Amino acid sequence: MRRLWARVWLRYTALVVLVMALVAVFVIANRDSDEGGHLAANRAQLRKACDGTLPYADLKRLVRDGRAGELSQHGTMLEPDQESRSLLDCELSWGDGYSVTVHAEALVSDIPEDMETKDLLGKGSDVEGTHVAPGTTGQYDRRGAWVVAECVGGLRGRVRPTTDLYVSARVSDGERKAADNRAEREEQARAEKAAALTGFRTAVHVANAITEAQDCGSDPLKAPTRVLDTHEHHGGSQAERIVEPGRGLRKCGWINARSLSGVMPGTWTTLGDLQESGVVNACQGIWDSEAEQNDGEQPEDWQVTGVEAASWAGIFGRTAYNSYEREGHVPGWGVSQDRGKPTGGGGTAGGKGEDRISSYVDDPQLALWARSVCGGRETYHRVSVEPSILIEDGDTATLGAKDRAALSRAARSVLDRYLSAEEGWPKSAGCRDTKVLGEVEEWH
Repeated sequence: MRRLWARVWLRYTALVVLVMALVAVFVIANRDSDEGGHLAANRAQLRKACDGTLPYADLKRLVRDGRAGELSQHGTMLEPDQESRSLLDCELSWGDGYSVTVHAEALVSDIPEDMETKDLLGKGSDVEGTHVAPGTTGQYDRRGAWVVAECVGGLRGRVRPTTDLYVSARVSDGERKAADNRAEREEQARAEKAAALTGFRTAVHVANAITEAQDCGSDPLKAPTRVLDTHEHHGGSQAERIVEPGRGLRKCGWINARSLSGVMPGTWTTLGDLQESGVVNACQGIWDSEAEQNDGEQPEDWQVTGVEAASWAGIFGRTAYNSYEREGHVPGWGVSQDRGKPTGGGGTAGGKGEDRISSYVDDPQLALWARSVCGGRETYHRVSVEPSILIEDGDTATLGAKDRAALSRAARSVLDRYLSAEEGWPKSAGCRDTKVLGEVEEWH
């Protein structure tokens, strides 16, 4: 009898173990197949949200299981009769800092981004966290990533016709805590780089989905596979160094004392933008006071120790030109027809051919503008030379006619060399029909 009960008990135990194993397999299988909690519904929502334009493969890792996703969306793509400036405005969130936000609009005015030379170089007002994706025209910062796509056939959904599509995307992959040590800062940098890449890929995917849906007839943008931080921070807070990956690029190699006239002799350091774009470009050169070859050398007053060159094609050119114009830094702004001298407020004129520059002017430069056709698009070029001058606070410096003329010759040398350099951007873009537009004294 005991043996019989033992056999029954053994079979019962085996059956219980088998049932528990099957339950465990069922739970795991359902979890892996996204059937648990809100995960399945949230991922299904991700596939359809934002008019189906989001890259599911890139974003599915963000979807949470704890609660239902919250979706807010509008725009003329979703409601063609709606009065809206946007083709698409969409936000999808899953709580705990996990979300994706996209915005797409047909541009009838300027690109809503900073577009001056310093911005292309990642030296704008908020450089920390700025990333670029080589081969993709756009940037990523704390507000997210943005790109511009072309729609040859014209975009629908706006009264005024346009061929330029602007798309921004912000991807948040969890709530961030303040970093207390080097390891945590490096981990945050890796997370930021991953968010930047996902943001770029999301913006590109949305742009391509829109241009395809609108039969634009344009080639799709290539999805980026890597991003670069324009200012990489290394080390602890006590001895931190900043690495600029854009240093020493071949496209900026023409900036040197051998090929430019009127600049400080010796070793120069160059920096270029990393977008590898066919529509924007920027290079900067600075005389390197710390270079061994320059040891013991000091520039004289008004000797050129800084050089910039940049180009913007199509809507980028219009945006950049308008940005400089708002600052009064385009040819002809504030110029008296009678005297040919700037009338805007900077310094006051001294003797004949002299100009006075106030200490309150940041980085006085002489800029020279030109316009070409590059890659079939109207393109603006701006070069500038920055002289070495030390002005005590509250004081002014006198720029004489001879030094002023030397700056003018140096600026023209920079423009000519920039346009003709074999490995420079203008040559690779096939720029032609160049017209010099004029100089701008950026100390007024």
